Amino acid sequence: MAGSGIVAVTGSALLQAEIERVASAAGRTVTVIADLREGGPASEATAVDPLLLSAPVVLLGSDVALAGMLSADDAVARSRDRPWRGTTIIVGLAGEGAALWEAAGHWDADRVAVVPDASAWLVDVLADDAVDTRPRARGLAQDITAEGGSVVGVIGGCGGVGATSLCIAVAEAARRTGVEALLVDANAWGGGMDEMLDAAEEPGVRWTELREAVGRIAGDQLKEAVPQAHGLPLLTGTVDTVPAHALAAVMTAAREAYAVTVVDVGRDRAALHEWVRLVDRVILVLPARAVGSAAVLTAVLQDVDPDRVLAVIAGRPPDGLDPEAVAADAGARHYVVWRSLPSVGRRLGAGLQPSGLVGRRCHAPEAILHFAGAGAPG
Repeated sequence: MAGSGIVAVTGSALLQAEIERVASAAGRTVTVIADLREGGPASEATAVDPLLLSAPVVLLGSDVALAGMLSADDAVARSRDRPWRGTTIIVGLAGEGAALWEAAGHWDADRVAVVPDASAWLVDVLADDAVDTRPRARGLAQDITAEGGSVVGVIGGCGGVGATSLCIAVAEAARRTGVEALLVDANAWGGGMDEMLDAAEEPGVRWTELREAVGRIAGDQLKEAVPQAHGLPLLTGTVDTVPAHALAAVMTAAREAYAVTVVDVGRDRAALHEWVRLVDRVILVLPARAVGSAAVLTAVLQDVDPDRVLAVIAGRPPDGLDPEAVAADAGARHYVVWRSLPSVGRRLGAGLQPSGLVGRRCHAPEAILHFAGAGAPG
């Protein structure tokens, strides 16, 4: 396979040998450089090596990643916004532990691979035909292992606006129209979809069992493992102790197994920053009463393409308030008005099953589902 464009950055002979072995097994060629800076470790240059700027995949050795974090003199290492655009995988050794995940956060890495334990997974990643020579766009996640399904994150502009209700209604719309969808509860502040959907006793894995995940999770295994609630595949449980690499592995598996994954993200600031990196599109649920209700989310969404953000206006906007202005104020280019969304939450609270949440005349869930998969409300 010619022209793989994969660049590895490491001065460790052990890591270099393992990376070259993995690349060979994947049928890829890899260019190894010893330093991030143009000219190598002895260089006083502050510019990044130009090979990195065009690489679609960068394998960043733990020796370089960790040393860079500790360097006070290296302008490249001090940057919190890595200067290259390619998918970045931190490659480290067993025993380096939590330091690898700290490095992943520092370098805004997409994955961590601990070799040799994760070498087989890394072979699968590099061998996949979806790894091409095109640098990826920065912003919302675009997985390198497969195009797969879409992951959409749902965020409430304020508490009690109906974000969880929307997630359930959209998942039900998917079920009704034959679209395979996974409903994910990642809201650490919420009451728990297990309870809302009366699924606490349903057998299947929860976040607790997945927090130790290392490397790749097969999509079909995730699909077989999650419980069902009223016909809706559901992943729920305590999410705030799940590390970033496990969240990423689960979302990769979800893309493989489902056409759409709907994630109730919640409003915790730290979680929002992490999930915005993991999802493909964002749905903001905003109260119809006023402009400015999503001001708290401005910093989180400032680098997100407005075309990938949908504002759902919950309730009936008062006279004189333009829904388009509410959406634009929140950084969204698309919007849907869902006048009856407040009543969906009340129906859930009263024990109504998902199949009875939305009347047949309401097309908002289908419009949102279309946006989740196609990028614009239907």
